[in-house]
Amino acid sequence: MNTLKVYEKTREGIQGSAINDILLKAGRLTIPDMDRIVALQKKENTLFGEAAVALGILTEDDVRWALACQHSYPCVESDKPSLLKELPVIRQPFGSRAESFRSIRSGLILSGVGKIIKVVGVLSPDEKEGKTFIAANLAAVFAQLGSRTILVDLNFRKPRVHEIFHLKNNTGVSSLIIKRALFEQAVKKTPIDSLEVLASGPKPPNPLELLSWRDMRDLVETLADQYDCVVIDTPAFSKTADAMVISTLCEGTVLVALKGRTRLNSFGLLKKQLDNSGVKILGSIMNEIKDGKKQ
Repeated sequence: MNTLKVYEKTREGIQGSAINDILLKAGRLTIPDMDRIVALQKKENTLFGEAAVALGILTEDDVRWALACQHSYPCVESDKPSLLKELPVIRQPFGSRAESFRSIRSGLILSGVGKIIKVVGVLSPDEKEGKTFIAANLAAVFAQLGSRTILVDLNFRKPRVHEIFHLKNNTGVSSLIIKRALFEQAVKKTPIDSLEVLASGPKPPNPLELLSWRDMRDLVETLADQYDCVVIDTPAFSKTADAMVISTLCEGTVLVALKGRTRLNSFGLLKKQLDNSGVKILGSIMNEIKDGKKQ
């Protein structure tokens, strides 16, 4: 069975502390252990973490976890490397991918996301260009700031958000719209305290019509009232009219293109249709990730 441990750095007495204090409070280090580490650290003129690993007292994962605590990044430990593989911002908070997402987040914040703009849709021209990957990680980096964030899957035809977070998709948006579930039943917790997920739910026979109902707009408005940031994953723009309808529910959109795959004319057509419909485009993202699933 997959197991997942998540440690939030916002706990009192952890954020901003020295890593030895963090490890002591977490029970991963004893005072005698620390004395041995400090002795080697002074002798070899090396870092505390490096000395601890060299002595076999701590693992590299222990050190990365402590550093993540120190810098306020939610960090995930798993007994299976594939678990949350598509969420580098919480699996590898110091990696280049995580840094890229934090940079994108900064740009979106400057555009008003999280304050003036609450609801952001992530769109791409075709399938397998990475919009679900982008949406999930954007939601995660906003939650890392402490913003109450919800990731919503409005791709009724090929939903994937629940797969990324290893959740069931037996209840979700479709359940709420047809009054088959309560809000508390449909919204799922995630490893990050500030991040929740609303999966698509059972596939409806009429996705486009469901998206056009007033109940759908009411739901999005309710989410905007309850959360600081609402990130919406969408189906491929070129396959159906679903994404166009979803974009009108959003206060801003982010466009995704996959390097070496997305065609310029397809991306241009997406932008043109959004412009003609008065949909606000906050920016575009060139996705260069080629491994794993991309929807």
